[in-house]
Amino acid sequence: MSQQVPIRHAGSSRRLRRLMVAVVFAAIVVLPSAAFAERPLFGAKVGPSFTGILLAEDDGQDYHPRIAASGGGFIALPLTPRVSIQLEAMSSPKGARLDEAGTGVTQTLMLRYFEVPALVRVGGPVLGVAVPYFLAGPYFGIRTSAKAQLSIVVNSIKSGTRDNADALIERLEGGLIVGAGLDISRHLMVEGRYSHGLTNVNRVAGSPRFINRGWSFTTGVRF
Repeated sequence: MSQQVPIRHAGSSRRLRRLMVAVVFAAIVVLPSAAFAERPLFGAKVGPSFTGILLAEDDGQDYHPRIAASGGGFIALPLTPRVSIQLEAMSSPKGARLDEAGTGVTQTLMLRYFEVPALVRVGGPVLGVAVPYFLAGPYFGIRTSAKAQLSIVVNSIKSGTRDNADALIERLEGGLIVGAGLDISRHLMVEGRYSHGLTNVNRVAGSPRFINRGWSFTTGVRF
């Protein structure tokens, strides 16, 4: 997206920092004893993400989700038979796509973050060979890549450019995650989640702020 795209900030970074400190403190207190309560659960997962940016106001333009792969690993440390603290290391795409109607021009903001979610995981009742679970908690992200792509299609011929956008996007980000999934049989899992940024990621001086948000759907294995 261009520097002129109007965007908005949704939340306080100070409030996010307090929330993350509280989660880390709780983990330090409970995890040593939790490690002995039940066997830790390890796993890895991968799948598509559908991401966008949250605008400050409707500018009348045609925005669409950016679709890209996410994936990573996790460890769930049980507190009780049904409640765990799940720590993750994820490679997560962000960004959005803007189609300029009638011109054949598409702008895509292509971001990628290394994210560390710290989530509370609550298991549900056994449903045959599957057990549902629910997730919620904060995440902290470090931007690893930022590209601005411009694509032009004229008479079925596609051309374009891809430029580095590191100077336009903040390095650090934080937000919240909520989601749910199914543990299937002994080693399989499927999961869906929604992430909502709480920090402004726009570095362009004098322009409106924006946050990242998106859905992801993953399949994986656990041990």
